[in-house]
Amino acid sequence: MMSALRHGLQIGAPLAISATLLACSSDNGQPGDATSAGSNAGGATSGGAGAATGGAGAATAGTSTGGGGGAAAGSGGTAGTGGNGGSGGAGGAMAGGCVVSMTDDEQPMLLSQTGCINMADPTKPAAGLIPYSVRSALWSDGASKERFVRVPDGTKIHVLDCAVETDACKDPGLGGKGEDDGHWDMPVGSVLVKNFSIEGKHIETRLLLHRSTSNISGWIGFSYEWNDAQTDATLLPDNADGKDKPVGSAQQVWHYPSRGQCMDCHTRYAGRSLGPTTAQLNADFAYAEGSMNQLEKFKALGLFEAPPKDIAGYPDPAGTDMLEGRARSYLQTNCAICHRPGGAATTVDLRFSTAFADTKLCEKVEHIENVPAYRLAPGSPLKSTMSVRMHALDMLRMPKFGSKVVDAVGTKLIDDWITAMPTNACPPQP
Repeated sequence: MMSALRHGLQIGAPLAISATLLACSSDNGQPGDATSAGSNAGGATSGGAGAATGGAGAATAGTSTGGGGGAAAGSGGTAGTGGNGGSGGAGGAMAGGCVVSMTDDEQPMLLSQTGCINMADPTKPAAGLIPYSVRSALWSDGASKERFVRVPDGTKIHVLDCAVETDACKDPGLGGKGEDDGHWDMPVGSVLVKNFSIEGKHIETRLLLHRSTSNISGWIGFSYEWNDAQTDATLLPDNADGKDKPVGSAQQVWHYPSRGQCMDCHTRYAGRSLGPTTAQLNADFAYAEGSMNQLEKFKALGLFEAPPKDIAGYPDPAGTDMLEGRARSYLQTNCAICHRPGGAATTVDLRFSTAFADTKLCEKVEHIENVPAYRLAPGSPLKSTMSVRMHALDMLRMPKFGSKVVDAVGTKLIDDWITAMPTNACPPQP
């Protein structure tokens, strides 16, 4: 369901994720001089023709030792001074590499302008982004995915520890955060990058930016559509419904989510960032310098406030662990985003940590036509609403967002679990 990155990124000491390592330009601009870029490198937010990213002015105090890059801003922009960013032009890259735009209007129109990709090979990430993979992947209509994260210099990841932060781990109705034990709270300024590919060709890159600590507007997601030449991707305009487009040799319909739809899944109570958790990343990854456990890699990079406690990784849904564990792992990733306390559908709790008897899967369905009476009927997928809706492609479809293709492997896993379940797993169902 997911292909791990094998781009050979060199991930070294914490300094490797500095925002000042990268100076990019648009195809029309000239490369900036990054040799003296300070930690507050100035320059155009999005450079332009005839100029590179970076600022003309040099800061005179502190660690801001000057803006690396061209002496002028891009077309339509103004040069930065004193280590501050100038106004945006028509091309180039964001000052300081892959960083968070403070407003939607400042978000670059081209992926190459964000500083989040390698301009020498636009299908690869920029230097300083850390690749990672997850043990239980979200179904994305058969697309292979690559994941990266950038953590700002001087910041740390806080890992939720329910043994210590008991109040935070209470259900939202009781004042808790709703996040799972071992969730990684990414610091403000973090950027999560995800590439989606069909048949080896990039079709979309999504950026998830952590702008502030606000519960309402602290995170924002942007979708970029790749061109056929694989040279760049364009920011899609914000609307209510996103965009659908046929892709691949089969011309399957791919859905590019709107910004609002991004946040329908990246909810407050699901933890916003979703993927980065101890249970998801407790696995080896093939880094350029050799295979290493991802938790140990992040420790070595000095990115945790405190080392996370030992939490077993989720079972791989396509692996060889016990059937129930694999099925519950699949539901955790693909369903518990919404089906949890505080989520969009609180009538059922599909979190991996929830005991089966507390999931409410054995209960009746709430007044939905053309579905079985119970969410789950042990021994019979055809009598289980959960299975029927996973197989559907009409208005009954689950998940409701982001998928237009049935996951044949995932639905079989859930069906096998239901089929193998003893009748007494649920109370009598009239």
